[in-house]
Amino acid sequence: MVILAADTSTGFGSVAIRGPGGDILLVSMEGEKPHSETLLPSIDKALSLAGLTRREVRALAAGTGPGNFTGLRVGLSTFKGWALALGLPILPVPSHAAAAYFSLGEGKEVLVLTDARKGEVFASRFRGLDENGIPSKQGETVLLPLEEAVSWASSSPSGPAKILGTAVPLLMEREGAGWIGENDLSPLDPLAPGVLCIGEILLSLGRSVGPESLVPEYVRPPDARPPGSSGIMTP
Repeated sequence: MVILAADTSTGFGSVAIRGPGGDILLVSMEGEKPHSETLLPSIDKALSLAGLTRREVRALAAGTGPGNFTGLRVGLSTFKGWALALGLPILPVPSHAAAAYFSLGEGKEVLVLTDARKGEVFASRFRGLDENGIPSKQGETVLLPLEEAVSWASSSPSGPAKILGTAVPLLMEREGAGWIGENDLSPLDPLAPGVLCIGEILLSLGRSVGPESLVPEYVRPPDARPPGSSGIMTP
């Protein structure tokens, strides 16, 4: 089954799909333009690389955050509309799990730290894969002030960890290299390949959802709310 995956939770948005030979084809949305302008062209480019059309896609895997509110809204709204129009199942994948996916076979605990802006960090901890091959999250994703992120990252109960994410350069700039110790720091690669791989597992387990059930993982409520509403906006 053809699954198309996308993640728009960070400024480094990406789209992924498997090519005819089973390899993952990746299109990155890096640049100055917002995801609202780059997502659909990136989808079309990925499909072209795979020799496919939009009509041949049979499921959509979406990175659900946490991340930038506007970016998430663009990605999830696009996939909701597509799924509604063609009756496609959606596979919701936490973006931090997608970030950790390819690093969990190295034996170290994986910490994902992404920039939440306003001097804050989204932080998640993963240890290995569960019985289905999905990243095993330890506790909830937390929102931390930047000054507390180093102590959080240094508190791994299983020893040195692999630390990755868009907040790593911010921490390096603030704290210098002294806090790294025996931890292994890594830049954040595009997340769509991880979203695709986890989405494939979810599909095999029958864990798809309809468009109405696709919701973002904000962690922090967005600033923008509809007039008279006290709830969190959803795409």
